[in-house]
Amino acid sequence: MSAPGLPRAHGAAAVAELLDRAEISGLLDRYLLDFDDLGTVARDDTWYGTLFTPDLELVFPVGGHHGLAGLAQFQRAAKANWARTHHASTNHVVELAGDAAELTAKLLVTHVHPPESARADLRTGSRVAARAVRTPDGWRLSALAIHLVWSRGDLPPRPGRP
Repeated sequence: MSAPGLPRAHGAAAVAELLDRAEISGLLDRYLLDFDDLGTVARDDTWYGTLFTPDLELVFPVGGHHGLAGLAQFQRAAKANWARTHHASTNHVVELAGDAAELTAKLLVTHVHPPESARADLRTGSRVAARAVRTPDGWRLSALAIHLVWSRGDLPPRPGRP
């Protein structure tokens, strides 16, 4: 019997299972790396379609988004709150069930305020929960939720909030 989260098959089937797990884990990594680089790269909703399904559900501690339409603008607006961000995801666990999968991971993020801000940089620890489905173009995330576990530092200023 295999340990949970490890391939249960042998030979070519085990290799295929490992490739699926790597592709699914890579979707989260590409998304997080891209967010950190948003100041240097321009993405559109079509690019996000290489990571997510059209009916995507995003849930974050400060809001969310549904679908691919408008996702690039949503991402740019979120990133505009920070001079820089640095995401580090660890402990990826992928549970496969045919053409569907569940991904869990841990996430450490540093959010750096603009230099003119007197606010303390925000550091967070979160748990990631995602669903993935196999499509004709490969695996795509259909849901991604980031659940805050802890935080230290200051949120960016918002209208009506000092």
